[in-house]
Amino acid sequence: MRISEKYWFFSAFLIYLVAAWFSVGHYHDDEYYQILDFAAYKLGFEIQNTVMWEYKEGIRSGLQPFIAYVVVKGLTFFDVTSPFIWTFYLRLLSLVISFISILIFFKAIKKEINTERNLTWVIFFLLFSWILIFLNVRFSSEGWATSFFLLAYALYFFKNPGEIKKYFFVGVLLGFAFLSRYQIGLLIFGFILWILFNGNEKYSRLCILILGLIFSILIGVLVDYWFYEKLVFSFWNYFEWHIIKGSIDNLVQPWWFYIYYSMVQLIPPITLFVPFIIVAFWVLFPRHSITWVTIPFIVFHHYFGHKEMRYLFPIIPFLPVMFAMTIENLLKRFRCLNQQTFTRLFQLIIYISLFINIILVLLTITLPASKEVALWQNCFAKKIPDNSVLLTYDPDG
Repeated sequence: MRISEKYWFFSAFLIYLVAAWFSVGHYHDDEYYQILDFAAYKLGFEIQNTVMWEYKEGIRSGLQPFIAYVVVKGLTFFDVTSPFIWTFYLRLLSLVISFISILIFFKAIKKEINTERNLTWVIFFLLFSWILIFLNVRFSSEGWATSFFLLAYALYFFKNPGEIKKYFFVGVLLGFAFLSRYQIGLLIFGFILWILFNGNEKYSRLCILILGLIFSILIGVLVDYWFYEKLVFSFWNYFEWHIIKGSIDNLVQPWWFYIYYSMVQLIPPITLFVPFIIVAFWVLFPRHSITWVTIPFIVFHHYFGHKEMRYLFPIIPFLPVMFAMTIENLLKRFRCLNQQTFTRLFQLIIYISLFINIILVLLTITLPASKEVALWQNCFAKKIPDNSVLLTYDPDG
């Protein structure tokens, strides 16, 4: 890694640290109800009358609740009793894992970018995109699944002396990505298909990779046994509940939901081109591993009625690479795009997006992710007497 790149990563790490400290709370309620609440239940805290229905149905992986349980047990051993400090350490752990994954992913894909200028923009948006900073410090299923998958993806393309061992570890990381969020199985499915048909890989090494995948899933079964206190195959229960029984279609959004929100919710105006860039990349690079990985994942989520933008978060780290490779290819194919008019227009879009991103980064690293949790943290810090009454206003009456 060049010295300039080291400075970029060091600066980004400092920003991530600040975000991990100030970005209190959760992005989506699932981070609390299906991870922290489950961990609190195993720790013996009775926060509410009962845990979420997913516990009874046995459809959630116990991996992240187990990690939270271990972290809290370790911190209480050192007499750290604040739940807000506990969650900070969980965000810190998420930061470390996600940062390592981005570092290794960048090393693996940098050879795909032909020009120095485009490589600079790729590393910038991988490290300093506000949405990735926000997501990478979350102790969420989407964040952890993305980090584990990126690690597996990048490790696969590294050439090293212990290559046979590498395939087993790639499989293990893919398995942990799956255990973090079961929908990531679609990325894994596309990746294994690419290895099988385009990777020119020996079947013996593919078998070692799958063996590592099975090994981590068995670890997940053991963790689920600890979590549910009985033998549970939560990944099958999840598939049966949401796919076979069709509960995933209870909320129906239009087919263009992801197209619209990917354009306006990330870093406009450059993200206005996201749908076009993704499709263009698929057409221009039909045999590329990113194409095979992203097609089943995106098509699946467009097919089902229940759509949330967070479902496609695992695709975001691939977008800077797809942008750079697609633009480089189009400039070679269509010489007219090299004209000064198009160049200036593209530079204007980049710089406006850069300005908007800087503002959003400042907001990300200074504001809490959840105002409700920030309120509770403020009350906790002021050591309110036990006999105090806290009144809250419910806007829904």
